[in-house]
Amino acid sequence: MVIYPAIDLRDGKCVRLYKGDFATTKIYNDNPLAMLEEFASAGSEWVHMVDLDGAKAGQFMQLDLIRELVSKTSLKIEVGGGIRDTSDIEKLFSAGVSRAVVGSVCVTKPELVNQWINDYGADRIVLALDCALDTNGIPKVRTHGWQQESHFSVYDILDNYPSAKYVLCTDVGVDGTLAGPSIALYRQIQNHYPELSLIASGGVGKLADITDLMQLNVHGVVVGKALYENQFTLTDALAAAI
Repeated sequence: MVIYPAIDLRDGKCVRLYKGDFATTKIYNDNPLAMLEEFASAGSEWVHMVDLDGAKAGQFMQLDLIRELVSKTSLKIEVGGGIRDTSDIEKLFSAGVSRAVVGSVCVTKPELVNQWINDYGADRIVLALDCALDTNGIPKVRTHGWQQESHFSVYDILDNYPSAKYVLCTDVGVDGTLAGPSIALYRQIQNHYPELSLIASGGVGKLADITDLMQLNVHGVVVGKALYENQFTLTDALAAAI
């Protein structure tokens, strides 16, 4: 299982949110390059990076910083936040980003995103579905930096992508809480779409959470706040995921 240590960028700083609420922004490091170096030293191969300002605004806000960070590390980086059109994708790939993580646009413009999958390859496009469970336990997708709830379920969206490979799913209700990932949700998605490479995100707070996700045979897991809050080290997480 691949461990994706996370860097969420806001105003050029590494931050974390609580349950996707921008009002809860907590700054952990004002030097994202230093975080990349730390992740590389621990043995990571990948980093999951989000332009939170871009996600909220609906357009790239920190592309220059992302370009600089990519140029100064050997890590493979997947980037999301504010991707809305083909020019955004091209800018990211021109900057050296390994994968583009598309969220809101994969909900609103499936034809466009399917075209990206065809043009750039399924290996380079990650569908990012941020969701919150409704009163019936159905994962309803949120868009625009988690601020808007749609009437679509995760399954409504995934049915539009027969050629997709990577899907990153975040339960906003547990993200940033360290309370544990949504195991039942991921098991359900795995049962519906066993051919997808599922990346879990949100809620990881202890090494046992990584073990639990491994037992589901998910492709990977994004780990953020647990690392910044020193719940465990990235080195230990990487060892637990073998």
